[in-house]
Amino acid sequence: MAADTFVKRYLYQIRTKFYPDNEKGFYQERTLLLRAITHPAHWLKDRGVSLPEAKLEAILNEILRGIMHHGDTGNIGFFSAYLLKAVQTHMSKQGDRYYDEAKALRNIAESALADLTSKQRSRLPDAMDQTTVRLADLNSLVRATKPGRKKKTASAGTQLDLF
Repeated sequence: MAADTFVKRYLYQIRTKFYPDNEKGFYQERTLLLRAITHPAHWLKDRGVSLPEAKLEAILNEILRGIMHHGDTGNIGFFSAYLLKAVQTHMSKQGDRYYDEAKALRNIAESALADLTSKQRSRLPDAMDQTTVRLADLNSLVRATKPGRKKKTASAGTQLDLF
């Protein structure tokens, strides 16, 4: 499954569970929701590893289950900020475990490829899961386009004279 399908599926899931009667609020917070969905991939890419899409799904499902079970979703003002904080906290606590798992998977794949001859390698399809890379790129794009505060311009009357 492609990264765009992955993101669309989680946006739909979040919208139906946490924004059932608030379509306007969902679209207003969509950018922050995208950051939350793509944060695990961004975290992993920064460390030079990737995980299969199924594992990224498991990470997000675990976080969402925790929010549904332990969180008081009725009293959360901005769910997108709450979700992003939950994902960031989860990755700061559990990220090393995911990193070790991704490193182990990479080492297994590299050793298996090293055993193949060059002729056998040329016949292999490019089956590397690009989900982590594409989600991390989407995270970088969303972070770069976040709305910023307007800069205050200094008026001519506030500047002091040099002499």
